[in-house]
Amino acid sequence: MQELRQRCNELDQLMSSLNGVIAAKTVVENDEITDIHILSDSTKSPKQLVRDVQSAVMARLGKTVDYKLVSIAQVDKNLVVPVDEVPIPEIRLSLAKISTSLEGSHIETTVMLRHKDRLFSGSTKSTITGRNGAIASANACIAAVKEYLNEPGQISLLELQKTQIGGNSCISVALTFAADKYEGQYFGIAQIKSQELEVQAAAMAVLSALNRVLGVCGGDD
Repeated sequence: MQELRQRCNELDQLMSSLNGVIAAKTVVENDEITDIHILSDSTKSPKQLVRDVQSAVMARLGKTVDYKLVSIAQVDKNLVVPVDEVPIPEIRLSLAKISTSLEGSHIETTVMLRHKDRLFSGSTKSTITGRNGAIASANACIAAVKEYLNEPGQISLLELQKTQIGGNSCISVALTFAADKYEGQYFGIAQIKSQELEVQAAAMAVLSALNRVLGVCGGDD
């Protein structure tokens, strides 16, 4: 059961990287996949998205999944409210806001995360260079996660890379997280929807890596 859940976490990351998919969540009961929830924009038809999901499941798990288990929710990507704020079942923290301010030759990046009706923030300063913006956003997101946790332990950004997966530009991160028995390395990925949203993708990649363990580690509930 635990092995299947872990592989489904990897499947969620793979499905989230598919063109048109904003977020994905696989539900497992009694060692079987019972539901797959997909939040997408309108660039693909639901039928095509279901086929893409079935292909992803076959590639990652070697299983054939009935199309009836796949639920597609589509949103308008041009809405004023960022689609990343739409709640996904069982996600512990969601991205509420990213802001930046200039101070001389440095830029301060602040990330605000939402859990239920509460907000948690983290900030970091960096020099104004291209790649530093994404790294600063990732570190600010980590700082916000630490504020959320009652016992934050140690969370560190090991590596951040800009990669191409399935024809899409993505940010991938590797983190170390040490809190009680959940010490280890965790990996996350998020699509870069536009060049201007690269810092957003960096924060979402951190959440992709950590949200799987935040629920069992506890927080400010």
